[in-house]
Amino acid sequence: MPSWQLQERYVSGPPCTCGKPLSPYSKRIAFVLSLLLFLPAIATVAAPPGLRINTPTISPASPGPNDQVTVNVTVTAGSGVKNVTIHYTTDAWKTNATVAASYNSTSQLAIAHIPPLYNGGNVTYYIVAFDNNNNKATNDNNGNYFTYTVSAPTGFTATTGMWIEIGVVIAAVGAAVSVGFYALRPRKSTT
Repeated sequence: MPSWQLQERYVSGPPCTCGKPLSPYSKRIAFVLSLLLFLPAIATVAAPPGLRINTPTISPASPGPNDQVTVNVTVTAGSGVKNVTIHYTTDAWKTNATVAASYNSTSQLAIAHIPPLYNGGNVTYYIVAFDNNNNKATNDNNGNYFTYTVSAPTGFTATTGMWIEIGVVIAAVGAAVSVGFYALRPRKSTT
């Protein structure tokens, strides 16, 4: 009988027992091999989800020069979230700062505050998180970072306020000097 007929008969026909039942030892080996083949599927289903950082939102959406910006981001991890930080710059990464976010494990929301940018400009930032197994995740918007623009100050600013204070002090000193000279002037006698 040609070999292709044997293969066809084996695939489409009843199972081949070859006339002898498997020994208990062979049955154990077959069981262990089938279990080893099945374990990756079990591990995939049972494994906790990895550390994930969603896309952040900011409030206010269009910050002004005196506005502290609140960054909200959902962070999830099967083993729990250890910490979340926001790394930001206002000068294209020549310098940068880091702020720690508070994390609510019930809502899975991390909240951080970036201080006001009094002179206006651009803020660029990204998020880093660690889970309780010390796995690290970064969301840097695929290398593009997250950004927002702070509008430039208008009208009365801190610099303008400083000049007003200096002017008031100079006026007060001038008035005091004038009163002092007036008080020290020689008086004419009235007799």
